[in-house]
Amino acid sequence: MIALAKATDWVDAWLGRLCRGIVVLTMLALLAVIGANVVARYLFESGGINEVGEIPELLFPWLIAAGIVLGVQRSAHIAVDFYSGRLGPRGKVAAIVFVNMVVFATYALLIGPVVEIAGITADEHTPLLRLPRSIGFYSLLFGMAGTMWASLAIAVRVVAHGAEAAPEFDPEESVT
Repeated sequence: MIALAKATDWVDAWLGRLCRGIVVLTMLALLAVIGANVVARYLFESGGINEVGEIPELLFPWLIAAGIVLGVQRSAHIAVDFYSGRLGPRGKVAAIVFVNMVVFATYALLIGPVVEIAGITADEHTPLLRLPRSIGFYSLLFGMAGTMWASLAIAVRVVAHGAEAAPEFDPEESVT
């Protein structure tokens, strides 16, 4: 079980780096696009670049999805703290594993409908970039898969090392 925990930790760390990269890149792109549009409002009589609005529409869901996965990795999404003080070590492990497996199972059930909706919206395209509108749904799938993986990794880590191996939410913690 410890070898499995190490493997899941490695993938979880890789996922965290990927999500931090997505957050940084989407924030920079959003700042650039929105900033350019603000400047364009003052330079052009037309009042800006209307078509630029589709870029934040496509990027923002990726920012949110990556942020959610990072939150899950730090147990900032759901907590079992309110009753864990009353449980012994085995009870804490069981509670943490249960909550994370409920999260895993819930998202597993929702993947099918989201894939179906993404397929339907793939035929719609943005006016400027001609990109499929399904990109937003793919960000949802990414967030769901990342949440499932992070929840599974927490459960495996806790089974292998005990309740103290579960991440504790620290509101002062930096994402870097």
